[in-house]
Amino acid sequence: MASITDCVVEGLKYPFNDIKKLLGVGILFVIIDLLSIVFTIKTVDVTKMIIGTLEKTNATAFNLNFSQLPNGDIYLAIAILVVGFIVSLIILGYLYDVVKFSINRKDDLPEFGDIGGMFIRGVKYFLVSLAYSIPSMIVTFLAILVTNNSSAWPVIMIISVLVMIICYFFMIMALNNMIAHDSIKKAFDFSEIMGNISNLGWIKYIGIILFTVIVFMIINIAIGIVMSFLTVIFAATINNQAIVISTVISAIEALFVTSYWSVFFSRVCGSIYRESVK
Repeated sequence: MASITDCVVEGLKYPFNDIKKLLGVGILFVIIDLLSIVFTIKTVDVTKMIIGTLEKTNATAFNLNFSQLPNGDIYLAIAILVVGFIVSLIILGYLYDVVKFSINRKDDLPEFGDIGGMFIRGVKYFLVSLAYSIPSMIVTFLAILVTNNSSAWPVIMIISVLVMIICYFFMIMALNNMIAHDSIKKAFDFSEIMGNISNLGWIKYIGIILFTVIVFMIINIAIGIVMSFLTVIFAATINNQAIVISTVISAIEALFVTSYWSVFFSRVCGSIYRESVK
């Protein structure tokens, strides 16, 4: 049985097995980043227009007619949001395939041929992740409701964080179980999920995830320093173009860093499941 470090080290090497496919994932992340920037700009523009209309008409936001709103900008913002969500699901579908390849001990990266299939698998990935996030969301919502109670609020927030951590640990094995059997029902087969974790060992299971997160944090700090230097260089080259600089830096990070970490972590997740069913 592989050790904790073996699983993580193998995951760190895996994305370099096919740089072209890794960059393909990166391009999808770049698209998400660019759409996010445009969406933010459009949202700010719409907000400014609405505020300007309210000031001119002395009306409230509830009294505005739909015809008084910047319809074109609103529709564009919604379209960007929808397209971004679709691309995100395709990315999740690809990461689904990365986990599957890891479980099946395949050393190559998945192909991009079946976009429709990737989208469907991404929907499954998203729904399961959302379902496992609901408990912590409920506790967080309760914390917001009791914000006036200064004594209860910190306790509920601590509980919320603990619930989120517990759900996250279960979610990883739940996603693995779903992907291994290609069945969304298996993501909620709690007896099998618990059995897989027990087979691997709770200490080793938690240890692999924590070690992966620690490695991520350490290297991410180093990458953050490099990105800071790049920002300074771009700022010195391009004067008074904050949006351009932030866009270029964000695109570089999405293309090389975000894509790498996503594939790396998915590979480790698949390795966790593979070790649990030996």
